[in-house]
Amino acid sequence: MSRVTIGIGLAIGIVVVLASCSTPAPPEASASKSDLGRMNRDFAAALNAKDAARAASLYAEDAWIIPPGEAIVKGRAAIEAYWKGAIESAGVRDVSVETLDARSSGDLGFEIGSYRLTADGPDGAPVKDTGRYIELLRRGADGTWISTAGIWNAAPEEPETE
Repeated sequence: MSRVTIGIGLAIGIVVVLASCSTPAPPEASASKSDLGRMNRDFAAALNAKDAARAASLYAEDAWIIPPGEAIVKGRAAIEAYWKGAIESAGVRDVSVETLDARSSGDLGFEIGSYRLTADGPDGAPVKDTGRYIELLRRGADGTWISTAGIWNAAPEEPETE
């Protein structure tokens, strides 16, 4: 056997051994709580700006929202119409959110949070609403998280502590 053949065989053997010893790539790191909560912070800002189109753009085309005591709303266009009605008819404003928990695995995630907002009551007087929500999220090709489904409900006011 020539030295060239031995050298090539040795090189191939080393490559095979190294390839078999390598560890698989680690799974994609989980997104941070802040990254996952950005969708709802941007959503609150859009409602405060009275921009239903911007609010709806944070949902997937085939997303669902499940408002309390109302019919399920399916699809981005219907979601935009829903929030446009909330802004124009109910005067939704002063919206704020707080992420309580958020986790992801790969391109899927969820966020649990609380919200506060003001809207016009039946007599036109401002009514404060507080509640909780869950968003199911999907990471888009551009890396941003969008909602695929959201549900919320009212929560009692927390008692003030002194």
